[in-house]
Parts: sequence; C-alpha cells; structure tokens
Amino acid sequence: MRKRAAYALIAFAMLAIGACGGGGVDPSAVTFDIELIEIKGATDGISAPEVDPATLSAGYRYKAPGDYDADNPAKWQVSTYMFSPGAMTIAKGDDVTLRMFGINGDEHDIWVEAPDGTLAVPSFTVNRGREVSVDFEATQTGHYKIFCGTHGPTMTADIMAIPS
Repeated sequence: MRKRAAYALIAFAMLAIGACGGGGVDPSAVTFDIELIEIKGATDGISAPEVDPATLSAGYRYKAPGDYDADNPAKWQVSTYMFSPGAMTIAKGDDVTLRMFGINGDEHDIWVEAPDGTLAVPSFTVNRGREVSVDFEATQTGHYKIFCGTHGPTMTADIMAIPS
C-alpha cells in the first residue's frame, strides 16, 4: 500500500514539474494568440450620435438611422475594430511570439513599437481568415504597443514588459 502511495506521489511530482516549466520548456518564450475582431451594437432606444463616429477613427463604423434598417428608420449601428486580448504582460528578455488571426476586416496593416518608440516588429499584413505569426525579443521594460494602421488610431493593444 505504501509502495503505491509512493509511486503516486512521484507521478504527481513529475506532472507538477512538467506543468511548471520543467521538461525542456523555455520559460522566457511567450506566445499570445490575438484575434482581430469587430464589435457591433445597434439600437433604436436612444437618439443617434450628433457626430458620425467614423469621422473620429478609421476603426469606428457607423450606419445611420434609415441606412441600417429600412423597416425601422430609428434604428442605427456602431462598431469598432480591436485586438483581443488588448492588454498582455511579459518580462524583459522574453522571446515573444504574436500569433494573429484576422476574423473581421479584410486587411490590417500592423506594426509593434518598443517602449522607446522604435520598431520592435516592422509593418506586416493580416488578412481575414489568415493567421500570421511575428516574433520579437523584449529588450526594454515599459509598454510595447501594437498598432493597426488600417483601423487607427483606436485599434491598438498594449504589452507591458516588466523587469525580469
């Protein structure tokens, strides 16, 4: 009976070590799965905005009353493009992979800026239904910013690099 308990304890310890980064997994290698999405909302319960939201950012869309639903002239819709997740955390020195998948929007022109404003990842394109992976090393602490030039200035995400 004690022998079985000892074997069970050893097996549990091996599983725990594997789950905590043992077994050859590089703890400084970080991968984020990021979806490029559009969120929409429609209403006929409140008046339409006075300013067309699409004039505020290429990331905003607006279908005015009458344009959105011909059968309901009071109904209107707004939408915005975004990265999901929009905030991530890494440690200085991490090797970061951003695996991006385009769900909405035919094309996204994306780049990543380091905390000092230099390019951590130069411009690349993600199209709808496509997955693109890019890599960079977090050589600085501070905020790395992901930008979509197609839907800016509002389609951004933030990666906070903390001291290792």
